[in-house]
Amino acid sequence: MKKIIFFAAIAIAFATTAFAQHEPFKLVSSAAKTVSFDELLAAEKTRDLGVKGEGTLTFAQKEIRLVVATGPESDMLSYRIQGMRNPTLNVPEGAVLKILFVNKDADMLHDLRVGHVMGDFTAQPSLAMTAGSSKLDPAVNQRTWHAQEIVIQANDTGSFKYFCSVTGHAKGGMWGSINVGAKSGKMPAGHDHHVMSGDDKPMPTSADPHKGHHPTPSETPKPTEDHTGHKMPGMDGEKHGEMQMSSTVNIGEPMSRESSGTAWVPDSTPMYAYMKHYKDGGMLMLMGAAFLRYTAIGGSRDVSVAGKGSRSRFDAPNMLMAMYSRPAGKNGQIGIRTMFSIDALTQRGYGYPLLYQSGEQYHGQPVHDRQHPHDFVSELAVTYSYKFDDKRSIYFYGGLPGEPALGPAMFMHRASGANNPDAPISHHWQDATHITWGVLTAGFSLGKMKFEASAFNGTEPDENRWAFDKPRLNSFSGRVSWNPTRDLSLQVSHGYLRNPEPLEPELRILRKTTASAIYNRPFGKDKNWASTFVWGQNYGNGERSNAFLFESNFDFKKNAIFGRLERVEKSAHELVLDHSYGHGLFWVGAYSVGYVRDIYSQKGIDVGLGGMLTANSNPATLTPVYGGTTHGGWQLFLRIRPSKATGH
Repeated sequence: MKKIIFFAAIAIAFATTAFAQHEPFKLVSSAAKTVSFDELLAAEKTRDLGVKGEGTLTFAQKEIRLVVATGPESDMLSYRIQGMRNPTLNVPEGAVLKILFVNKDADMLHDLRVGHVMGDFTAQPSLAMTAGSSKLDPAVNQRTWHAQEIVIQANDTGSFKYFCSVTGHAKGGMWGSINVGAKSGKMPAGHDHHVMSGDDKPMPTSADPHKGHHPTPSETPKPTEDHTGHKMPGMDGEKHGEMQMSSTVNIGEPMSRESSGTAWVPDSTPMYAYMKHYKDGGMLMLMGAAFLRYTAIGGSRDVSVAGKGSRSRFDAPNMLMAMYSRPAGKNGQIGIRTMFSIDALTQRGYGYPLLYQSGEQYHGQPVHDRQHPHDFVSELAVTYSYKFDDKRSIYFYGGLPGEPALGPAMFMHRASGANNPDAPISHHWQDATHITWGVLTAGFSLGKMKFEASAFNGTEPDENRWAFDKPRLNSFSGRVSWNPTRDLSLQVSHGYLRNPEPLEPELRILRKTTASAIYNRPFGKDKNWASTFVWGQNYGNGERSNAFLFESNFDFKKNAIFGRLERVEKSAHELVLDHSYGHGLFWVGAYSVGYVRDIYSQKGIDVGLGGMLTANSNPATLTPVYGGTTHGGWQLFLRIRPSKATGH
């Protein structure tokens, strides 16, 4: 028995020693510190410089001094080494890496781990067989950062990874390769087990020593298509080179595609938002806008409702959104979406003057030539999504209130209309169901295309903007969305609405059909062009009416020029005309052009000063009502919103 115990002890000691020797990297020392801008510059002057290749840095010396920093705000989930993004590091056998790791991120934890990774990165990669820094807090300020000096000894040869172990970061693309024992871009024999599956080329099976024992070093993630600030790398993507944070609605879709409800916009769309990330993988995003303005419309018609309102006024259209998501299991995600507006306070119940606008009620009377205020709680929704693979995913959305799968992204959430304070006069043909008291939606995404179906409350909200309406599911809709490129988003949808108008009980069924194309094109860091075309049709009680909208916005540095063209068929009932006008339809139009310039952009807030001119047209048959066939309006405003998220 003593002999058995003796040999067992020897075997255990031998196995432990062998395992320790197989640890590919050993952390020799580490020291946490903070570094200033000047100290970082000084450290970069004393670092060792590798020979640059195509995505590679090659070092000949065994003792290597490196400065590794997190990427800029436009590319947060990446590293920068010697000015290169996630380069492949080729170092000699037995190399000692003396690394100054600096977390320059303003709001996220990051670390730097080096070692062996089996297979593809998961959301929470294992730290076994790795060595590196601890998780560093975000930046102290814009010129002072948390840092850690670490010394790592390479004990093995082969192809390994360096990566960030914070939840989702490596999976989102924050990793690179390090080849130990590399000679002229090739690796020593016997270490093909370190190659990361799915990302590197397979090893040849030939017995030729020059083929079978020298695998090509693994490729590191490549940049996104551009780094203009509108496209932050993030948590998900079809490839490592397409690194996007996931939408709060669907884990299988990029956040940049997210807009109102479950609708899509182009992937390249800029986002003006504040974002906060948490250690558990959670993410909070705040966005919104408010326009403090004076607006006036033309024409001679009395546009008051229940004795309230004139053709001009001071007001402040506004909205605030808060969205949160966090992982739920390996491939799942839960999300919460909320939207609030104090329109009922800043506009009062009768809204603001807007020629030819129609829809909803005030004190039991139909609103005309005014835009009604939105409900205080405009969205309160929860989502669950699950990703089967890089392309296929499903999601479920429930809101009280919420937005069904019907129509394009709502006008406030389109980059093409975000600088325009007015709602479209085609709103009730195209995207009016964005506040619906009771919504259940299920969607299936194939990456660039998705199919959705909703059951929802087709009745318009009542005029009490502060209270919750009674939920019901009496209507249905379906939508197909397609983003063929990152700059284009298309959709067609149809809805079957029961009892849509409380003031029109004879209208039992209304069918809504929409089609839209949204185009967004960034031009460098400070320029972006966004345009939208929408067609909508309402069909009810044998009457069919159409609405067309085209809007566009061009941002350049601190300036933006925007415009909107609309033509809508409206009935005498919708325009609240007397019975002498019968049941015909009247083509009315609104044509606006505006300009806004940011006069303050600090601490995450943009304040812009702008103005807009509007021309309106109606047929001659409506001259007795509006005092002519053409009219003019104008407004001046201050626009307040979050600054552009420099990465998302």
